Amino acid sequence: MSELSTRVSPREIAEFMDALRAHRNTVFNDSRTGPDAALLAWKSSILGRIADQTDDAETRVVADEASAELAALRADDASGGGR
Repeated sequence: MSELSTRVSPREIAEFMDALRAHRNTVFNDSRTGPDAALLAWKSSILGRIADQTDDAETRVVADEASAELAALRADDASGGGR
């Protein structure tokens, strides 16, 4: 992951999408299941920073959903559940 700034750059989005594709291919090829916490954190960060730059309510809802998804994964991991 590149160094994060307040503003989301097209380059960061491209790097995220590359990492997401690599993860998807690994999951497909290795039959591994479950989300990747680092990718969810990166997704949440990108969406949160985009939402911080707009007054659009739907954008904030999407960012909040990504944060909630990450929090749920971390809580599940902390309780030993592992999705």
